[in-house]
Amino acid sequence: MRVLIDTNVVLDYLGANQNFTDEAEKVFDLAAERKDIKLVSSSAITDILYVLRRAVKDRETVRRKYESFRKKISILPVTEQDIDTAFARNWKDFEDAVQYTVAEANGVDCIVTRNKSDFEEDAIPSYTPSEFVEKFS
Repeated sequence: MRVLIDTNVVLDYLGANQNFTDEAEKVFDLAAERKDIKLVSSSAITDILYVLRRAVKDRETVRRKYESFRKKISILPVTEQDIDTAFARNWKDFEDAVQYTVAEANGVDCIVTRNKSDFEEDAIPSYTPSEFVEKFS
């Protein structure tokens, strides 16, 4: 299964938000056990590194965390067409529209996010980390 991991779950996993780290780790552990393909959009990577750098405040720690994390995921490109399609969706949050559009364009089976309501369409199912773990364990 191809699983897009939303920015907020990745940040939780990397320790930027300690309150949700355990849930995010369970998602990554289960996906690895099931041999799911864990995906992150290229546009999310820039946001993730920016927020992580501000949260951790140590460049070398961020580098190590990212290098370790990078081995566990594949990065999906964001194309010009994806940006145009996301813009045309006219969602409240453009970043979420981009994530959804990239997922759709790349045949993603589901999205794992802490904020399901941010995804204003539901052709691709979205799950919270705990829902994902419960459903696919």
